[in-house]
Amino acid sequence: MLSFMSDWSIVMILWLLPVVFFTHDGEEIATMERWLRKNKNNPVLSKISPVSTPWDKNITLQFTFAVLLIGFILTSVTLLTSLNFEISSPFNALFAGFVTVFLLDGVKHVGASIALWAYTPGVITAALLEIPYGIYALYRLLHADIIDMTSLALGTIIALPITLLLVWTGLTLGKRIAPPRINM
Repeated sequence: MLSFMSDWSIVMILWLLPVVFFTHDGEEIATMERWLRKNKNNPVLSKISPVSTPWDKNITLQFTFAVLLIGFILTSVTLLTSLNFEISSPFNALFAGFVTVFLLDGVKHVGASIALWAYTPGVITAALLEIPYGIYALYRLLHADIIDMTSLALGTIIALPITLLLVWTGLTLGKRIAPPRINM
């Protein structure tokens, strides 16, 4: 597997982050509301959500708003990293931090499905795309000496709270703009 991927340029690997992100989150958007409504009495759900679930609102629209906000930031960081791509660019560490957060998100999805022993929204693309991409991108960035472990740790320390803030902001604003759910 690594032999054919070794020819991939670093810039191509950078741009795979938004592609894999939107593919993964597309699976979540398509399945989240139905899954949440089916599992709304599960006590675990109330403990893991950063904001309360508005059962009277269109949850898909709320979640889509959050995905678009995060996707805009990830795409912007990818653009800045690819345009300023030098060994010492500070964007490299931030980009690697977002890749690490993305990888951890994939592990979280797989772990949640194992813990619940059931499908959870996003687990398929997490297992098939998110985790393999995260591992490979970090491997390539580290082995090309584009980042080191210190810059990876620093980037992750910066990217994690930014990501959590974006999720909370996106879901909170999405809840405010989401129209009431029409029951059919």
